[in-house]
Amino acid sequence: MATLLELYNLRYTSSGLKNRLTAAIADAAQDVLNEDAGTANHTQRVKWANASLANASGMAESMMWGLVGNATIASAGEAATDNDILFVVAGLINTYAANL
Repeated sequence: MATLLELYNLRYTSSGLKNRLTAAIADAAQDVLNEDAGTANHTQRVKWANASLANASGMAESMMWGLVGNATIASAGEAATDNDILFVVAGLINTYAANL
């Protein structure tokens, strides 16, 4: 388990992780725009996707705590796999979509 200081440092000093999160957000946003309109929370998810594509780096800034709060990401840090990052982003979409 990462210490609080390690989580803070991962959140604020890990440019590689943030860059990968930005790419994962853009990838997930494309998936949302192509999902079935019957998907739960679809309207809010589309708003999230459009906002994310308009400013993926801003959305990454917002989602960094959500990313590093995941135990797998926190443990792996910069060594986290792309699949793990994509998985966490997919799981956070509805949470962040609700705030738009």
